[in-house]
Amino acid sequence: MSMPPTSPSGPVPAGAAPTGPVAVYLLPPPPPPGILSRAFQWFMRGFFLLSLLLNVLLLNFLASELDADATVPELHVQGDRWEKHKIAIVRVEGAIVEGFTSFAHQQIRRAAQDDQVRAVVLAINSPGGTVTASDELHQAVKRLRAGEFPEQKAPKPVVVAMESIAASGGYYIAAPADHIVAQPTTLTGSIGVYAQLFDVSELAAKHGVGLTMLKKGELKGSGSPFHKMRPEEELEFNELLEHSYQRFMGVIVEGRNRANAAPRLRHGLRDEITLETLTEPRQRYTRRLADGGGWIAPQALEFGLIDQIGYQQDALAVAAQLIDRPLSDCRVVRYRRSTTFVESLLGLSSAPPPATLRLERLPGASARLWYLASGYELETFMGPGSK
Repeated sequence: MSMPPTSPSGPVPAGAAPTGPVAVYLLPPPPPPGILSRAFQWFMRGFFLLSLLLNVLLLNFLASELDADATVPELHVQGDRWEKHKIAIVRVEGAIVEGFTSFAHQQIRRAAQDDQVRAVVLAINSPGGTVTASDELHQAVKRLRAGEFPEQKAPKPVVVAMESIAASGGYYIAAPADHIVAQPTTLTGSIGVYAQLFDVSELAAKHGVGLTMLKKGELKGSGSPFHKMRPEEELEFNELLEHSYQRFMGVIVEGRNRANAAPRLRHGLRDEITLETLTEPRQRYTRRLADGGGWIAPQALEFGLIDQIGYQQDALAVAAQLIDRPLSDCRVVRYRRSTTFVESLLGLSSAPPPATLRLERLPGASARLWYLASGYELETFMGPGSK
C-alpha cells in the first residue's frame, strides 16, 4: 500500500500540489571522450573526406574516358552563325612530341567528320619535334585532304597559316597543304634531321664511375653515354639519320611538286643556291634548301617553299576561294579542348597541361631522331606541346 506524499507540515492530501522546497537531482556530466574515441571520430571524418575526393576523381576519370573519342567543342570565330558552309581553323602549337599531340589529332578528326566543314586552315606555330610525332600529324593532314578519315564523305582543301615559326617538323606537317601562307616574320624550312647523344665516358673515367653492360647483339647499347661511339655504331646512326632525311625530302617534293600540277619548288632540295649577305660588305655564299637551316618568309616565297606572305585572314580567304564561295558567306570556327563533367560542374575551363620537366624529351637524353629547328631544344624539354 503506497503512502501519500508528505511535506514538512504533514501529509499532503490526494490531488493537492506539494508545498515547500522540492528536491532536484542533476545527472553528472558525461565523461570526456577518451583518446580512442577522439581518434575514431577523426578517422571517420578523414574517411568521409577521402571517400568524397576519390568519388570526384573517379567521376572525372570516367568522364574523361567516355569523352576520349568525343568531338572537341566548336567555337564560332566569324561569319553568319547559321551559315552551313564552314571553314575550320585547326591549331598546332609548340613542340611536336609523342603523347602531346592528341588535341591536334582530335581537331583534325573533328574537321574531317563534320560534313559542314568544307575547308580547313591549319594554323602552325611550332619548331617541330620528333620524327615519329611529326610524321603522324603529316599523315593525318594528308588523310584529311584526301577524304580518307572514317565517316568523312569528301576530300577537304587544306590551307596552312604559318605564324612565328613553322620549321622542321612544323614545315613537314605543312607540306601536304594546297596552299601555304606565312607571315612576313615567319621562320620556316629547317629541312633536316639530327640526333644528339651525350658522351660522359671521359668524365666517368676521371671520377672512377663506370657502367657494366650485359648484352646480346653487336650493336645493342649503341649510343650509351658511358663509352665512346665505335665506328660500326656511328654507321648505324648515320643510316637511321639518312633514312629520315630522305623521307623528309620526299615528303616536301611530294607536297610541293604534285603530279599533274606545275612544280612549286624553284630549286632541287640539294641544289646549291648562291645568296648575298644583307650586311656590308656584301659577300656571296651558297646554301641548299635542305641544309637544315631556317629560311625567312621572303626567301621561302622566292624558292617555292611557301605560296604567299600574309596572315590568317588571308589564309581564310584562300580557303574560301578553294570551295568557290566568298569568305563573307562562310562560317569560320575553331576548336577548344574538351571539358570534363567535373570541370563543367565547377565552372573550370580546360587548359593545356602545365609545363613539366621531362628529361626523356630533351634532345641528347635519349637516342631519338628529331625534325626540330636549332635552338628549340628546351621547348621539347619544358612545353606540353599540342596535347
